[in-house]
Amino acid sequence: MTRMIHFSLPDDPALLAAVGKVAIRHGQLDFVLRRTIKSIENLTIAQGDDATAGQGSAELRRRVRKLARRKLGEGRALLLLEALLTRAGRATRRRNELLHGLWVAELDAKAMVLRDDGSSAEVPRVPELEGLVDELTAIANELNDARLVGFLKEALDAADGTARTS
Repeated sequence: MTRMIHFSLPDDPALLAAVGKVAIRHGQLDFVLRRTIKSIENLTIAQGDDATAGQGSAELRRRVRKLARRKLGEGRALLLLEALLTRAGRATRRRNELLHGLWVAELDAKAMVLRDDGSSAEVPRVPELEGLVDELTAIANELNDARLVGFLKEALDAADGTARTS
């Protein structure tokens, strides 16, 4: 039996706002990943932006790992950075499930999100989305602090013997 579905948007303004917050916060996390590449290689902002233009989250995380491993070697700073990148990857996967799924409704039935694998899930609730927003915010802030004033800046300064600019 074929399911009859139609494209759907949530009627709840709070739900739509929460989806928008997820999208915006994820964009901010990608921005911090780009700036982390800039910081690791001590590039100018323009050089860093040009070097990472058009790259998605997975590619940015992969490059941060590769460049940091080469610059820092094995040790505490790399492990702390990898922990942040792992958290970022998990949050991005959750975001992708929500935003890249197809939001639909069956005729005379409730809305759902269809996944690439053909399965479906309930439309997320606002508290779930707000939790993801909080997680994305925390990861972006922790990574940004690490590169500007924290463990990553200290490790990079020690590796280069120079002080970095933001």
